[in-house]
Amino acid sequence: VDTLDTLVILGDLEEFESAVKLVIKHVQFDSDIVVSVFETNIRMIGGLLSAHILVEYIQKEANLMSWYRGELLEMAKDLGYRLLPAFNTSTGIPHARVNLRHGMKSESLKHSRETCTACAGTILLEFAALSRLSGEPVFEVKAHAAMDALWKIRNRSSNLMGTVVNVHSGDWIRRDSGVGAGIDSYYEYLLKSYILLGDERYLSRFNRHYNAIMKY
Repeated sequence: VDTLDTLVILGDLEEFESAVKLVIKHVQFDSDIVVSVFETNIRMIGGLLSAHILVEYIQKEANLMSWYRGELLEMAKDLGYRLLPAFNTSTGIPHARVNLRHGMKSESLKHSRETCTACAGTILLEFAALSRLSGEPVFEVKAHAAMDALWKIRNRSSNLMGTVVNVHSGDWIRRDSGVGAGIDSYYEYLLKSYILLGDERYLSRFNRHYNAIMKY
């Protein structure tokens, strides 16, 4: 799923069509497994949406894959709804993990508190695209709320972010900052969200963080 779009970039449309058919036939998300919200979003929802967009492009430009009727988008929407229970926190910052079938109902997930800044702040591109393609705004609303909550808990004197946060209280569990694992893609998504959505607040936030990183 994650690499469907690569086949189009490489120009192998025959293999892409075959791979899309395999995904539609064999991939399903009604599974009693605990997954990373962040990883499932960027790889599975992102992979499904990029492939969906490319199929529609190929239908229009190359007059191929006329059989396709938006199945990948429906799969992405199904998966998006399975991730939504993770966002039911007092801050709007999502839990790190969720069960695809049972949401947050297990005892271990109910009592989870910690997530990394990257995990919480690497949602908006896919969720906004999913909302705009499906016409269901809930995904984009949840992702904006998570980004706003993260921005509010930055260090106000330095504009730096910690790396691990309590999703219910909004308190930093790890206050050390940096640009590596656990925080890196939060910055990336600020800039890319401005590029994709044209929302100036994300460019402003990116620049303030960037200046703080260069200073400290």
